Amino acid sequence: MSSIYTGVREKEYRTPEDPTIAVVVGFGYSKRKIKGLKNRRRLSRVAFSERFGEKLRLI
Repeated sequence: MSSIYTGVREKEYRTPEDPTIAVVVGFGYSKRKIKGLKNRRRLSRVAFSERFGEKLRLI
């Protein structure tokens, strides 16, 4: 990752050397009802507190 473009400092946050970054951010609601099962990972598997790999702490 590049701190020039992302503002991320690898050593400070202990991010992996070769991360695969894939993000989809949706806002709002769909016009039609979405049917079917959603195959989602648990939040604790994809989000961390402070540094990569540290257990997520929610208040």
